[in-house]
Amino acid sequence: MKTLLTISLLVVQSCMVFAQHCCTNDSVVREIQFPLTEQDTETIFFYFNNEWFAMPELAQADSIQKMEVKNDEYGNRAVFCTVSPKYLEQLKAERKRHLINLDAHCEFPGGNGKLKEWLDANIRIPEGFTGKERVVVEFYVQPDGTVTDPQIVDRFKSKNDAVNAEALRLANALPKFRVKYFTPQKKRFCYWLPIVFKEPGAVLIK
Repeated sequence: MKTLLTISLLVVQSCMVFAQHCCTNDSVVREIQFPLTEQDTETIFFYFNNEWFAMPELAQADSIQKMEVKNDEYGNRAVFCTVSPKYLEQLKAERKRHLINLDAHCEFPGGNGKLKEWLDANIRIPEGFTGKERVVVEFYVQPDGTVTDPQIVDRFKSKNDAVNAEALRLANALPKFRVKYFTPQKKRFCYWLPIVFKEPGAVLIK
């Protein structure tokens, strides 16, 4: 067993707590339980000798020579730690022994089930529409969760202009998505959203 470093940023500047005990022989897997909550989307990034490090909990508290809280080059509030070059190489070697998923996650608040509920509650079927049709809208989710640049995917476009217009209206009205990043460089997500239009009151048999 060895003492690991856990640093928590509280309030404004640098209130930090060292505590966590863990076995370094265990494989470490970073896992997010879905659906994402607001708290899940918060991430503190750590730099050692100005180099971003994915697993700061591997560092021993007594090996940290200096700590500073400031913005990194991407605008994230981050913790910058100073350690000896030799110790940093040890941390990198230790990091290779662990399994960690650094893929970002993006989802509608509450998950896909809530997204379907939101679409069903907010869709406006154009007057005179008959049958059933699916339209696919492509849009981007920015790092802050904002939906931007919606457009109809050409091969999934309706011949009914009113249907296309309603699909775009729905996309523009979407609330902010919840986004979780594990790396400091945050990129936008491209999202395809199928929207199904059904004739009001009709019973459709497959």
